[in-house]
Formats: sequence, structure tokens, C-alpha cells
Amino acid sequence: MEKIIFLDIDGVLNTGQYHNYLICQNKPSQDKYGMLFDPKAVRQLKRIVEATRADIIIDSSWKFLGLEVMQEMWKQRNLPGKVIGVTDSVATDNWLLKSNLDDIDPTLGHCKGMEIASWLDDNTKNDVNYVILDDEYVCLESQIPYFVLTNSNYGITEDIADKVIAILNFSSFDNV
Repeated sequence: MEKIIFLDIDGVLNTGQYHNYLICQNKPSQDKYGMLFDPKAVRQLKRIVEATRADIIIDSSWKFLGLEVMQEMWKQRNLPGKVIGVTDSVATDNWLLKSNLDDIDPTLGHCKGMEIASWLDDNTKNDVNYVILDDEYVCLESQIPYFVLTNSNYGITEDIADKVIAILNFSSFDNV
């Protein structure tokens, strides 16, 4: 089974706590790619990837740097996992034509949940397990079981990582 992490960056890997620490220590807080990531959050992402073997799709404003730059940054910063894509900034017509529009809250307008649903529809078969990791409530109602909310000050904590691992590995236990 394919496993995917839809990863936001700000508030997930790039945390308020770490940014404040760097400022207080008078250390650089950015490199050529942007803000530096919290090593604690990165360790938890590594734990998730090792436990699930999930691939990563960037669903963050950082995606506007482009897939190649995101993959280069992943390599240069020695980050865990493999970035295999970025979500489009719009839901595709293909997904919209097949969707249950009752699942979409009209007051939200366009949201990341639509981008994620569209990416899944365009790029995977039914045999996929995924999680949405974000510091803002960005999912469609049907995606709530796959959504894990982080605190932007701390990002991915051990408890958050445990939840993500449980969601991604849940199907592994179905046949036990």
C-alpha cells in the first residue's frame, strides 16, 4: 500500500519555538531556501518516515519554490524521507467533476483539502493511505480521519508523530 504525508512546513517543521531560540542565540535563522527547520520536529518526521516508509507531498506555501527546489533543499538539509511531489494550487476539473460538492464548505472558498483531494484523484489509485499534517485546520470533512493538527510553536512532537504513524500504519493491522 502506498503511504503519503501531505506536509505543511510553517508551524510543522519550521516552529515558533525554534525561530525564537535562534534569534535569542543570535544565530542565523535562514539559509538560501528560507527559514531553518526545528531539529526536534525533523527528528519526529524521520521517525514517521522510518516507521511508515511514507513519501512526502509538499502542501505548503513553500511549494511555490517548485518541486526541484524542494527536492534539492531536502537533500542539502539532509531531511528525512523523499519528496515526490507538490500539490497544485487549484483543484483540477477532473476532481471537481467527480466530487460530492456537499463535502465542500462554501464559506471556505478554495482550501488545501481540495488541493489534496485533487492530487490524490489525479495521482493515485484507491490503494493509498495518507495523512495531512498541518498547523491549520485545512481539510475537507471527509479528510478529518486523516488530519493531524500541530501547534505552530512546537511543530511535530512525539505525540503528533505517534498519531501520524498510527494513521499511516492502520491498514497494516486490518489483516492481522
